[in-house]
Amino acid sequence: MSDHSLIKIDAKPLEKLIEVISNGIGTLYRPRAIRKEADAEAYKIEIVERAKSKALAEGRDIEADTYERIQERLLYKELKRQKNIDNVSQIAAEQLKIEETVSNDPVNSDWATRFFNIVEDVSDAEMQNLWGRILAGEVRQPKSFSVRTLELLKNLSKEEAETFTKFAQIALTSGDKYFVFDPDNGIFLDNNFGIIFSDKLLLVDVGLIVAENDLELSFSPVKDEEQLIVVYYGTKGFLISRKKDVPKQPIPVIVFSKPGIELLKLVQPAYNDKYIERIANSFKHDNTNIIFGDIVRLGNNEIKMFNEKQF
Repeated sequence: MSDHSLIKIDAKPLEKLIEVISNGIGTLYRPRAIRKEADAEAYKIEIVERAKSKALAEGRDIEADTYERIQERLLYKELKRQKNIDNVSQIAAEQLKIEETVSNDPVNSDWATRFFNIVEDVSDAEMQNLWGRILAGEVRQPKSFSVRTLELLKNLSKEEAETFTKFAQIALTSGDKYFVFDPDNGIFLDNNFGIIFSDKLLLVDVGLIVAENDLELSFSPVKDEEQLIVVYYGTKGFLISRKKDVPKQPIPVIVFSKPGIELLKLVQPAYNDKYIERIANSFKHDNTNIIFGDIVRLGNNEIKMFNEKQF
């Protein structure tokens, strides 16, 4: 098999991926583009000649062994960067090869340039996996990940990414709010998910959750008309029917920041029965009906629930 073969390019998602990569690195991207020996030799010559020209322009003489060291150092650095780009691109391709179509909207070329300027220096396999999924997500739907989020993730350590994953796996959504249910100032989260107070401080510090303490998501009292609320938990969720005379119900929460919300798309939920039950209990009232189950969004704000469980 040719070493330029990443994956058969026979579908629009992968064609778009190649286009985005080419725009980002400034040259036509050849999948798995680690150069052959002949290419590598030509590349070394180009690097050395560039170094010589720079030295001459600055009026400096460089000895032959210094050229050799420059050659080896720059070649090693650039081949390592190319390998990083190839690994991230491979991960994105694996994500996209099951897609039939993606958005026709183009990925911003400045975004692509910033992306590849970052990932060329990412060598950790787990972080490459994260960046590969970001690239696939942006190809699917441009503007899914802002440049601000890229810069935040650029400085994110592996430990910080793992801590974020613990929060993201139990993320809930209602309306435009993204949050973690925190009923007792961290005790429940510590006992059931190993999330401790210092984890929260860490994510506040890096900008993935908001800094305010004692936040709550409040559902207003119901006077006359029935109020329907949907709280999503991944592809599952709660359908809460609040009827007449149900009072205001404040729900203590930890809220994700805008970059945190964008990164939630990359994490699969970890469904937990105790968590589900604790959330349902927080809404219980004589005039409230609570159902949990699998949710399918039908469009026009309509949903369908399956495998329902009544609380």
